[in-house]
Amino acid sequence: MVSDIHVGFMRDRILEIGSALFANTGNALFKVPTSIISVLRVDQSGNVWFFLNHPNVYMEETDRSFPARLDFYRKGKPFFLNVSGTAEVITDADMIREIAGEKAAGHTSSRVMLVKVQVEHAAYFEQRERTPNIFQQCWLAICKHLLHEQPVLRPYKIHPMELA
Repeated sequence: MVSDIHVGFMRDRILEIGSALFANTGNALFKVPTSIISVLRVDQSGNVWFFLNHPNVYMEETDRSFPARLDFYRKGKPFFLNVSGTAEVITDADMIREIAGEKAAGHTSSRVMLVKVQVEHAAYFEQRERTPNIFQQCWLAICKHLLHEQPVLRPYKIHPMELA
């Protein structure tokens, strides 16, 4: 069991990014296609809830639980998160209304389904700013000194062009 501190930290990071790339990693014949999802909520147990487009084929009861991966990344954020676990398709209408709340009103059609991913493994990565080492700093200083040019103003004469 993951401690509450780790679940809280993971929940904050997931909600800060807000969207992820969802992929079915199972070996079944039928697979839910890879999709970009928006997170509805992350509960106290660390389960990630979201809506997913319903595939056009019939899903059997055995297809409703499968291994999955979520890759959370947003441009401009100095971190990213990779989550893997077991995804479960929720079909109970009362539970969908309870979890999704107001958002369920627009998603009660058969085109979307509610999915819960029970997190089994989460990997958090921070991107650190690259600082040049001493040799790179010296090389950059030499190049800057040798190639330093003063801006020169060059007049341009712009003539109107006639369109035929």
